[in-house]
Amino acid sequence: MSWWQAAGWGLAGGLAAGVLALMTAVHSAGYRWPWKRDQFGPRLFVLGCGLLLGALVATASHAQMSGAWPAFVIGAGAPATIRGLLSGVEVRVKPLPGYESGSSAMEEPKPVEEEEEEGINENAG
Repeated sequence: MSWWQAAGWGLAGGLAAGVLALMTAVHSAGYRWPWKRDQFGPRLFVLGCGLLLGALVATASHAQMSGAWPAFVIGAGAPATIRGLLSGVEVRVKPLPGYESGSSAMEEPKPVEEEEEEGINENAG
């Protein structure tokens, strides 16, 4: 499959995922549009990014594809896949040189000890 065919099918898959998300949002909003007039632009941006991600991911793997269906599925799942991959990334603030490491802002938070009520144990299996 050529790269432009994979990109096209990935774009179609991204569109399918966007339409599904829109259907779900309309259903959740009581069969009304789930946005106000000033919120349409950001929603259109998110849809466009989903289309772009679908096309990019399918294009990146075009050499391993044997047909249109894999490209479509990769395009439809690209936003969720990328979101899942990035959910495990932890970002920490790197202290500046000469900064004291004993600052309370840089310390790990201490766990809060909760008092258990008699007869109630949330961790009981």
